Amino acid sequence: MRADPRFKPLPPEPATLLTEGRLVEAVKALRASEDISLTQARKWIDWHISQDPMLEAQLKAQQRAAGRKFFFWFLVVDVIIAAGVIYYLNYLR
Repeated sequence: MRADPRFKPLPPEPATLLTEGRLVEAVKALRASEDISLTQARKWIDWHISQDPMLEAQLKAQQRAAGRKFFFWFLVVDVIIAAGVIYYLNYLR
C-alpha cells in the first residue's frame, strides 16, 4: 500500500467487515472505534478501498449481484400483480 499522510491502515474490525462486503457496518465500527464523524469515516473507508483493487472489485461484484437480485424480485412481484389485475378484469367482472 502507498503511504498517505492523511490516513493510516484501518483497525481490524472495520477491515474484516469490509472484506465481508458489509460497508455500512464497517463505517459504523470505524466511527465507534476511532470516535470520528461520518464523513471522515467514509473518506477513510473509501481511501482504504481505493488502495486495494481486489477489494474494490469484490465490493462492486457484490453490489451488482444485489442489484440483480432486487431486479429479479421486482420483476416477480410485478408479474404477480399484473396477473392479478388481468384475472380480475377478465373473470370477476
